Amino acid sequence: MSSKTTATKENALSKQEVDERLAATPLARLATYRPDGMIHLTPIWYHWNGEVFRLTLGAGRIHLKNLAADNRISILIDVDPRPEQGIAAGAWAIMCRGTAELSQDEGLIREVTLAVIGMALGEDDANTYLEPVMAEGRTIVTITPQEWTTWDYNKGDD
Repeated sequence: MSSKTTATKENALSKQEVDERLAATPLARLATYRPDGMIHLTPIWYHWNGEVFRLTLGAGRIHLKNLAADNRISILIDVDPRPEQGIAAGAWAIMCRGTAELSQDEGLIREVTLAVIGMALGEDDANTYLEPVMAEGRTIVTITPQEWTTWDYNKGDD
């Protein structure tokens, strides 16, 4: 691996590569701004439809309170097998900054919640888990991407 900064033109992911990886990976890290200006960062399951990210959050989530006050949001999806497989395994990441819109639409809540759980757990478990999750009260967060940073350490090397 050559010495370079993390994200370069040579190791950037194409739109197709981004879409493929986001469709295959259910876990992200989500960051929102707390009222004191600090970041609130947690792991989250998501659904990517090729244009926007959608999340389903339980009624008491701190992210919802934060987003109601400041809709700026960042999401990170990454895989780094190097600790287990060695440096040659490389690593990749997709970072997206954008704005969030909150929705209480019942049809959208059910649709997105089923899609998110299905991606993470599979269809059978999603159908079993859906009703208990829905009973918590949910809000859908739609993230509209505004800025992307991507890289794959296995790209761009000669």
